[in-house]
Amino acid sequence: MIHQMAPWVPTFIQSTKNTTQPFLPFQLATIDKKTNTPRCRTVVFRDFLFKDKRSNVLTFHTDIRSGKMEESFSGDLNSSAPVEACFYFPETMEQYRFSGECFIVCEKHLNVPPELSRKYGILSPSVCGHHKQELYEYEAELDEEKASREDGKQEDNGKPQPNEPQPSVDTSADALLEPTDFQPPTIKEWNMEVRRQWYSNSRSSRSQYRKPEPGKPITSETSKQLDKIQRGVDGANENAGLDNFAVVCLCIQQVDYLNLKGAGGGERAIFSRVTDNHNTSLECWDEEHVCP
Repeated sequence: MIHQMAPWVPTFIQSTKNTTQPFLPFQLATIDKKTNTPRCRTVVFRDFLFKDKRSNVLTFHTDIRSGKMEESFSGDLNSSAPVEACFYFPETMEQYRFSGECFIVCEKHLNVPPELSRKYGILSPSVCGHHKQELYEYEAELDEEKASREDGKQEDNGKPQPNEPQPSVDTSADALLEPTDFQPPTIKEWNMEVRRQWYSNSRSSRSQYRKPEPGKPITSETSKQLDKIQRGVDGANENAGLDNFAVVCLCIQQVDYLNLKGAGGGERAIFSRVTDNHNTSLECWDEEHVCP
């Protein structure tokens, strides 16, 4: 079966509920593809992909103009990058080290390679039924944008653009799905997820994405622009900066969980994702308890 919650997810969710921090920062380690140099940053956990804990995919936000893009992806939005993320919860003395790979989805790149969706069993929301109402509230907005474009727009070859395939499986959120039910998210659904996460940010957070390009030298011009944005008098509309906003998806292969408050001086468990070689959308997890 597919689309099953990984065994580490309930423990991780409980850890996030136990923390007193308003935001959940964690450390993200990547390798610069050009220089083979390790890079580490602090980012903020946002949500599970499509607000669905059974996706087993963690997300955070980034500016596509930032150094992460060139260092981790060499500027190629179609690629994925190896990654390790480390969460620590001081209240409960728990640590999670997530190893796997990540990919980026944004308004400028909604065509996520199907092989990535299949590799990690990322399903169309219309197939698995997760949080349709919250995700699809942005459908009307996207339809309105599409209708505002010039009528009869065609591709370069003169042929009309094909409509996205509509999922043929209609299941409830609690249904057990088989590998044959697999259908990846459509471009429109990826776009709705980008919008959902964009609007989940405060106005102040969204304003960060219309600032001058990260790393650009400070000049009198950029200083004035930063000051206006800080004071909210730059005259930009609510969605200014959306083109620079991206959702980074962390696809987990292994979890190293450490609880220093566990019985007997602590406990440690390693969860490893195992897939069927003949059908990568079918997965299970091995759980091994080891010395802390």
